[in-house]
Amino acid sequence: MTAGFKTLLALVFLSAACLSTAVPASSADEISLRLPWLLNVQSAGYVMAKKQGFYEQAGLNVEIMAGGPNLNSTALVASGANTFGTNDVSQIILGAANGMDLVMVGACFQRHPGGVISLASETIEKPKDLVGKKLAYNEGGPWVLTRAMLAKAGVALDQVQLVVSPSTELLLNGSVDAKTGFAINEAVALDLQGQKTSVLLPSDYGVQTYAEVIFTTRKIVDENPDLVKRFVAATQKGYDYAFAHQKETVTAVLELNNQLDPKQQAEQLKLQESYVYTDFTKASGACAFDGDVIRETKATLMEFGGLTTDVDVETLYSTDFVPHK
Repeated sequence: MTAGFKTLLALVFLSAACLSTAVPASSADEISLRLPWLLNVQSAGYVMAKKQGFYEQAGLNVEIMAGGPNLNSTALVASGANTFGTNDVSQIILGAANGMDLVMVGACFQRHPGGVISLASETIEKPKDLVGKKLAYNEGGPWVLTRAMLAKAGVALDQVQLVVSPSTELLLNGSVDAKTGFAINEAVALDLQGQKTSVLLPSDYGVQTYAEVIFTTRKIVDENPDLVKRFVAATQKGYDYAFAHQKETVTAVLELNNQLDPKQQAEQLKLQESYVYTDFTKASGACAFDGDVIRETKATLMEFGGLTTDVDVETLYSTDFVPHK
């Protein structure tokens, strides 16, 4: 982060502190946020929004709740068990195809971290380098995005030797040349083990989608838009604070989950900055998003992700709630 950008963030925080008045806890709205997976620095923005009092200043008492294998954020929000959730755009679209009435109100990772991971020694530096290679994959976001990337690069699936497995061990023992996975955690973990990696990100090859999308139900958007606005605005402040104070942020996350590796979390948070702050969000504000990317994600799912229902994506998002610079 540049010194100028840090200075700008400092002014934003100072202005917010001067203008905001904390709402007494007794009058705060009780809400819950369901994460897509176990808590780590991927959720740094929400953690710091709570720790720094941004949610409290917005009149919100927010409980941040971990996700997991049997805790699907889209289903839990759709059922009313949680107020807000985070997940990939694709999961909200697929949820809508299954009758979930959800609305995206922010998108905090402008680039999706899913893609193809290989050891640097394999010299897989572009999609066409996968021709003739063994690629391990399992169903999910990274595989759908990888298929779209290969198609854009003119690589047919029958040109790649496919192995169905999520195992990283197959990569390390040489049984496969590459695997689908997430750059911000899996690749970082391998690098810290001394296994230098190379990553192909579909977002670098024209496949656009968002991760860490904030969503809620249409009922909440329609009946309590001010609640949504306050939550998204406070979350934006949390993201800005987290990346301006990374050491403090890692410490705060570790306090909530002491099973995490401190060095990996620090490296992951540093890497995530480029996923959150692009030219677009530096100009528009963290978690801002563009409906064109939502539409592109639907097209990707229909071609490569098994989506057969013609979901009306125009009803699935609103850009009205993210404060713009």
